[in-house]
Amino acid sequence: MSHRHTVTRLFAAVFAALILFTAVACNKIPKSTKEESATVLTIDEFAVPYEQLRYFVCNFRNEHGDVDTWEESEAEAICEEVMEDALSALRNQYAILSLAKKYGIERTDKAIEELVNVQIDAAMEDYSSTDAYVESLALNHMTASVHRFLLTVSACNEELYFAMMEEGALTSDDEEIRDAVYGDEFVRVKQILIANDPGEDTDANLEIAKEALGRALDGEDFDELVREYGEDLYMFNNTDGYYICRGVWYRAFEEAAFGLDIGEVSEIVETEAGYSILLRCEKDEAYLEAHMDALGEDLRDAQLSLAIEARAAEMKLATNETFASYSVMTME
Repeated sequence: MSHRHTVTRLFAAVFAALILFTAVACNKIPKSTKEESATVLTIDEFAVPYEQLRYFVCNFRNEHGDVDTWEESEAEAICEEVMEDALSALRNQYAILSLAKKYGIERTDKAIEELVNVQIDAAMEDYSSTDAYVESLALNHMTASVHRFLLTVSACNEELYFAMMEEGALTSDDEEIRDAVYGDEFVRVKQILIANDPGEDTDANLEIAKEALGRALDGEDFDELVREYGEDLYMFNNTDGYYICRGVWYRAFEEAAFGLDIGEVSEIVETEAGYSILLRCEKDEAYLEAHMDALGEDLRDAQLSLAIEARAAEMKLATNETFASYSVMTME
């Protein structure tokens, strides 16, 4: 797992399709059906169609494996978790659009639409026909409209980043970045990750994590334990570890990291990635100086992420009768 893939939280939803799908002859692509286009909820002034909800629900549901394998006693809790994750992902998408609007960026802006069209036009070369493209979308519970929506949000997010930099809402001043990096806004940690990959026995993985934690607390070399137990590829043969700030990583990971003293080992931290054991380390000045630009980018990414999260928390979500007619188990 890469650094970002392992820990980022804001865009943890399923966005692989953004780089997998493109379209040609967009006018030939079938439009969404009346059912797919029907509004199922609102997030502030934004009307959310069923097809967007279905996309997130089905992809989050798939992370739990085939529904036929679910234990009856667990099904209700899984459905609640899936719907919560789907609604949270939708909140984040519309929070980006809402925050972008505050900075004068509309999803209907010509530059945004042209960029999305270029991205859509570029990849259909991988498909033999429009039908093949549509079939590929369907395999991921998508429509062309959902694909375009996700690409549009991504484009607005990029424009938002630069607009916030221009307004001073994201830190670009070199001295301010140095103060943040050397100060309390960054900590350095190393990680032993026992990943909970789909289909794995999480109870067995937890026992492995407990064993690794016990050895770490007994004072065994942490780097050696990373090589023996760890499943975070970024950490292999890497004695630098991570330099992190709040806002980009899983929240539980951040809370654990910032709660440690230098030299202290965390308890087992459970996130969507699996079970983590952290060691907080002293910052290395040579590393900081060599990577100051990248750390500044991390800081701005975190600031943007926190701004989007704050906007999402403010937005009012309301479902309707159409929403109530669907269930996590029946969406396809």
